[in-house]
Amino acid sequence: MIRKKQTLRLFPKDITGDLVKDRQEVIINWRAGQLILDEPTFNGGHDIGPDPFTTVLSGLIGCTLTTLRMYVKEKGWNITDIHCSVNMIQQTEPFKTSIFRTLSFGQPVTEAQKERLLWIAMNCPVARLLQGEININTKLSDDPAVSAGMGNYPPSDEASTDDTKKFTA
Repeated sequence: MIRKKQTLRLFPKDITGDLVKDRQEVIINWRAGQLILDEPTFNGGHDIGPDPFTTVLSGLIGCTLTTLRMYVKEKGWNITDIHCSVNMIQQTEPFKTSIFRTLSFGQPVTEAQKERLLWIAMNCPVARLLQGEININTKLSDDPAVSAGMGNYPPSDEASTDDTKKFTA
């Protein structure tokens, strides 16, 4: 059977955010509740939640560890403790971001297991997302209930309207 490539929205309901009046923190609404993002005090925030960069890197850690856990469980390997550290640097000219990730294990791991676990980590879904081509389609709307990628400004050309409509539920 040949599988056709499909382009689907990852989330049935948009993740949304709202800025609190005269504050730096952002309230993120997701499928199961709310999350607060904030800037550190040196950047004008109150540091009551992770900043946006910390959140992106946290997503990479979470995906890496859960993907490895599923793989280790599937293989029946006795690897119960996995640690993941990440950090990043940004170069300004030319603009380039490098993310560094290190994994360590609380149990002895064979060379063959290390090789496979490294491959699995490098190919977890969030790592693939961050390493792939990313396009951000931003629109303005007079209505906050409008779905992501939709809006009335800038006026759409026919091609981009067709692409965006593919993603709406």
